[in-house]
Amino acid sequence: MLINLRYASNAASLNAIWGLLVVSILWGTSYGVSKPLLMHFSVQQILFLRFVIAFVALGILIVKNRSYLVFLHSPQPYVIVGVSTGVILTGIFMAETRALMSSHANQVAVLISLCVLFTPILERIWLKAVLPPLLWIYGLGSVIGVILITGEHSLNINFSSGTLLILLAAILRAVMVVSCRKAFSTYELQTDVVTFIQLSIVTTVSLILVIQDASHPSLIHTLKFASTQDYLSIIYLALGCTLLAFILQNHSVKSLDASHASLLMGTEPLFGLLFSIIFLHETLLPLQWAGSLLIVCATMIACYQFSNHNRTKLDR
Repeated sequence: MLINLRYASNAASLNAIWGLLVVSILWGTSYGVSKPLLMHFSVQQILFLRFVIAFVALGILIVKNRSYLVFLHSPQPYVIVGVSTGVILTGIFMAETRALMSSHANQVAVLISLCVLFTPILERIWLKAVLPPLLWIYGLGSVIGVILITGEHSLNINFSSGTLLILLAAILRAVMVVSCRKAFSTYELQTDVVTFIQLSIVTTVSLILVIQDASHPSLIHTLKFASTQDYLSIIYLALGCTLLAFILQNHSVKSLDASHASLLMGTEPLFGLLFSIIFLHETLLPLQWAGSLLIVCATMIACYQFSNHNRTKLDR
């Protein structure tokens, strides 16, 4: 029985690890894909299109699979978890969107990566979790790796409103991961239904922002003059970087500690860098190679430590 439990736990953890690495790849590529769109669309319009397409697509899947029946049978936990985490998710995107308007992208990447340090603190306080020793060192190593990847100018941080917003986004990311871990440990929930409710919250807020935005042409006008490449990019952001990514993230935190999940998603800048090299033909500096290696090593060692830590808990 113990062997079966251990095997099931290892299999679920391994699938969750691969799932979060896919999330990191998708989110890492999203910056390069979004950049050309900003020539025609506002940030609010891109955000709305991403989430409304993902929302509709997931809604169709839920109706087709009849997943809505579990919600109708027991709506309260889904509403509590979906709405609360949806509000947190909205706060993350709002903070990041506003901050990008007044901060450099490399500084944003460094400050966002602090999530890997905030998550263990929050998980220890909120969930009373017993985490592997030296976890802080792995998290710090990952942050240093991000600093090396983004360059020396990433440290020239002026504590403006944009800086505070990014720090808020990093804290909210930690809250999001820990709260999802708490929710899925407390309730037996279907991932797609929770994700659907989360997407509905962000879609509603982003629609309000688009309607209130008078500084850009209307969304309908912008869509009329969009190219085929623009449409393909929006579809990729919606179905890949939004729908698939959030389903995988919600599914993965069922099997992994929040800190473990946060470290894996902390590899996002690494995949963003690889995307810029392969598709945008940017060159990699020696320090960026070192930063990439540091992130990979810190993440791999942390995964190994978490595996041993969980195996020890099962043996008990």
